[in-house]
Amino acid sequence: MEVQAVQEFRRCPMIQRLAALPLIAITLVGCSSPEHPSAPAAKTTTVEVPYDELLNQKRITRDVELHVGDTLRVVLASNASTGYQWSAQAQIGDPAVLTQRSHDVAGPTDALPGASGTETWTFEAAKTGTSTLTTTYGQPWPGGAKDAWTFTATVGVH
Repeated sequence: MEVQAVQEFRRCPMIQRLAALPLIAITLVGCSSPEHPSAPAAKTTTVEVPYDELLNQKRITRDVELHVGDTLRVVLASNASTGYQWSAQAQIGDPAVLTQRSHDVAGPTDALPGASGTETWTFEAAKTGTSTLTTTYGQPWPGGAKDAWTFTATVGVH
């Protein structure tokens, strides 16, 4: 069978043979591997702290590992009906390593009075290194409870 295919190819006019060359070249290029593999695709890592955990711990800590270009989402339970709120601007130990991109507040998903919602921060891993990020939960007005809860993440960026 293979010999027959070779014989048929030899009988083909030169133009048909030349027309097949680009197809063969494209096939070979598509099957080759790159000389320098590309960096891993950026990913999003989410750290969540539900309201039950918030009620049980005053100081919450997490360790997170990222790669340069990755996104970190921190989702913390909150309850605006209590007058408490998280500090919108996180304290970042090394802003060259980790950059805050946004802070959003979402109300409760339940229609029950006093139900909790969430606050979400988005950070970008900017360069290799280690940084901390800290935000505090308290009542911002004069005389209100300050720093009643603290969330701290130690972020390693590779």
